[in-house]
Amino acid sequence: MNQKSKRYPDQFKKLHRLISILRMLDNRKRCTPKILANEFCTTSRNIYRDMNDLYSAGFSIYFDKGTKTYSFADPDFTLRDLDLNSNELMALLLGKQIGYKLGKPFENAFQSLLKKAHKDTGDKTNIKIKRLKEHQQFWVDLDPMDDFEKIEKQYNTIVDAMDGKQEIEMVYKGMHGQKETKRQIAPYGLFYSNGMWYVLAYCNMRNEIRSFALDCINEFKITNTPYVIPKDFNMDDYFKPSWHIMRYGKPIEVSLRFSKDVARWIKRRKWHPDQIIKERKDGSIIFKVKLQGTKELKWWTYHWAPYCEILSPPELRKEAKEEIRKLGRVYAN
Repeated sequence: MNQKSKRYPDQFKKLHRLISILRMLDNRKRCTPKILANEFCTTSRNIYRDMNDLYSAGFSIYFDKGTKTYSFADPDFTLRDLDLNSNELMALLLGKQIGYKLGKPFENAFQSLLKKAHKDTGDKTNIKIKRLKEHQQFWVDLDPMDDFEKIEKQYNTIVDAMDGKQEIEMVYKGMHGQKETKRQIAPYGLFYSNGMWYVLAYCNMRNEIRSFALDCINEFKITNTPYVIPKDFNMDDYFKPSWHIMRYGKPIEVSLRFSKDVARWIKRRKWHPDQIIKERKDGSIIFKVKLQGTKELKWWTYHWAPYCEILSPPELRKEAKEEIRKLGRVYAN
């Protein structure tokens, strides 16, 4: 009895040490013989023995002689058995669809996530993944990115510039017959809209925040000029005053009238965070919203023609009236 009582504490101590070492490796903590020996109040020789025991037990552990650190040989290996529920798995599958729309790198990233989900989950979760793939189809109505490779260098350069907080020098040509201009910008963030990638950046030439389409950026390089994004800047807040992504000018309140033919369709959705809808006795509705930039809203109203009327501001109504008159002449011919 006495011999057993003396022997078991040492065995439990070693078992605890082996489990703790595996946890440290799994959490990607720096594991050198010296660090581990200090952590568990033992000798480096015992740590070497522990690693041999773990290797013999089937754990593939790599020792880097240069840094004298231990790590799992497979960088994607983990001891954690992820137990994903159906909603989490559906989010992954939807993410794969969205990644396909955004471009090849994002599709590959979500594909890699799914592989890791297969690898790092138990049989129960893998059965769920298989069942969802076989019986539930998903489709995302998002304009796909056509040939991401054309803007991949611009995208990667902007990401690197944002990581290092360094400005970019570029030659830019917009889509409205503009001449090429040489600009220096401080990129605040990237965003995707209608099948295209854009960078939102402070433009030193215009002295304001502007959006730039990546496919319109021709020559570009990272400069040594540092920049700081204002602490109170937020992309959601920046785009909130716009109808979609085009923000310009002073805030203007726009008032629209939708006939009863489409009123139900307008009421069922939140088109803008600040929209106000008032119902009328005849079944029509008045739709009001305050925006900085009305061009995108004007285009949206054409989608609902002839059941939508711009009431104000007068200049927007006049502009739409002239464009519709031109459209009438096109179809008259």
